Amino acid sequence: MSEPYEKICIRQAREADLTGLVFLLELLFSIEKDFSFDADKQRQGLILLLQHSQAAVLVAERAGRIIGMCTAQLCISTAEGGLSALVEDVVVLPAWQQQGTGRRLMEAIATWAAEQGAGRIQLLADRNNSRALGFYNQIGYQSTELICLRKIKEIE
Repeated sequence: MSEPYEKICIRQAREADLTGLVFLLELLFSIEKDFSFDADKQRQGLILLLQHSQAAVLVAERAGRIIGMCTAQLCISTAEGGLSALVEDVVVLPAWQQQGTGRRLMEAIATWAAEQGAGRIQLLADRNNSRALGFYNQIGYQSTELICLRKIKEIE
């Protein structure tokens, strides 16, 4: 294992990390066609996650710089008869991709989910992001027959 990899710390995010986290979401949303980047909205969403007792925001940090992140939150699954974890935001700076950073983030979020009692982890990914889909498949995630639908609240 290379020295730079070993110096990567996976930890819980803090409010002091918000600027770096918002930057990573901007990078992620530039890939995803379903979302538009809005720094104020993303900052507010991250603050809510950081304050939520059933959510986790993990960061990969090296030499004081955030190089990746992953978010998850718990929900109740009737299929599982218990808790499930929904992973929504996984992003690693391009220079740190394919070096194990994403794998370590996903392992850490799986540990968090298990500690919370989640019987399943599910995640959302852009269907056209073949690199991400290949990564998830490589670390053991499987596609399902389910699709994600959404309805955005109309502003009155």
